[in-house]
Amino acid sequence: MAINAIDENGNPVDWWFMYKVSGESKTSNGGKVLGTEYIYFDAETSANGKAALSQYQVDKAGALPNTLAQIYTAANPSLGWFCYNDENPLTDQVDGDRGHTKGVLAFDLESNTAFWLIHSTPKFSPKGAYGYPETGIKMAQTLLCITLESADVAQLISRQMFVAQQPNVYLASDIPEALQKLPNDGRVKLIQNQAAQGTTPVQCVLPFNSKGGTKFMSIAKNKTWGLDFYNDLVGPTLHENLDVETWEHDPVPPDPDSDKVHTVVDFSGIDLNPLGYDIAWEESDDHAKLAISAKSEAIHYVCVGDINFTLAQRKRGGGTVAFQCEPLWESLSSILRGVMTHPKQTDTAT
Repeated sequence: MAINAIDENGNPVDWWFMYKVSGESKTSNGGKVLGTEYIYFDAETSANGKAALSQYQVDKAGALPNTLAQIYTAANPSLGWFCYNDENPLTDQVDGDRGHTKGVLAFDLESNTAFWLIHSTPKFSPKGAYGYPETGIKMAQTLLCITLESADVAQLISRQMFVAQQPNVYLASDIPEALQKLPNDGRVKLIQNQAAQGTTPVQCVLPFNSKGGTKFMSIAKNKTWGLDFYNDLVGPTLHENLDVETWEHDPVPPDPDSDKVHTVVDFSGIDLNPLGYDIAWEESDDHAKLAISAKSEAIHYVCVGDINFTLAQRKRGGGTVAFQCEPLWESLSSILRGVMTHPKQTDTAT
C-alpha cells in the first residue's frame, strides 16, 4: 500500500507545511484563540498563493491526522515506521541524552513509498490512534511533512538520523519482513531504538528529493559536534543570512556565522495580519523550529527542524530540513516581527 503526505482533503500531496498558532495568541481587540488553529501551505498551493488559516483544528481533522492515519492501520508486513520525540508521550519522560528531535518516518517496501514528518510538538504523536496533546496547545508549533521519492530515501535519512540526530524512538512498527535479515539498515536500527555510540563529532548534509521532485536538504549534527547549529552549520551550508523563530529561553549565540560573512538573528514574535488573520503571539509563546533566509538574500530557503537557536542546544543532536519555495517564504517572511539580538534569561529549553 502506497503511503504519502496527505493533504487537508485526504489526497496525496508532495509536501505540506503547518504553523500551529499559540494558545496564548491575542487578537487586536484582546480576544483569544483556541490554540488548535493553524496556517497551512502545500505543494499544490499556486505560485501566487500564500499560507492560509485552515478550516480545521489540529486536534480534530486536517492534513496531520490524515497523514498519520496511515500508521494506525492494521499490521502490514511491508510497512515500517517509527515515532521519535525527546519528550516521550507514553511515559512523560524527557531523554536529554538523545537528540532534541521530534518526528515520524514511515516507509512501505512493497510500494517503495515513504513519508517523513518533522515537527516541534513535545509528547506527540500518541499510541493507538491520533490525538494532539494538551501540552502542545499553549505554544506555537511548526510541522513539515514530505512524501519521499522512495523507501530507499527513508533508508538514507535513517542512516543520517542514527549517526547525527540520535532520536529517542518511543513507538515503532514491527521490522518489515524484507528487512529482518538486515540489522545494519538504519531503519531497522531506529525501529529498535538503537543509537550511535562514541564521542566523535558528527555534522552531515543529506540532499534528497520528494516524490514530486522537490529538492530538500537535511542538515544535522550530533551532541558532541560542539558548535552552534544555525551559526556554524545551517548558515554556512546555505551561504545565507538567516532569520530564526525557535524556543529561545536560554541565552542565544552571537549573530555572526563562523564564516564571518553571514548572520543569524531571532525575532520577538509572530503576527498573522499580513496574511489576513487578526492573530499574533510573542516569541515566549512560540515553540517553532523555523529558519528562513533573510530578505536581503537573492535565494530564499525555508528550514523546518527540531533544534533551537540557543547555546544550550550545542550539547544536543538535531537537525533541520531546508528547501526553496518562494510563496511560502514570502508568507513566513511577512509574519516575523521584531528582531531580537540580545541573550535572554536562562529557562528550560524544550
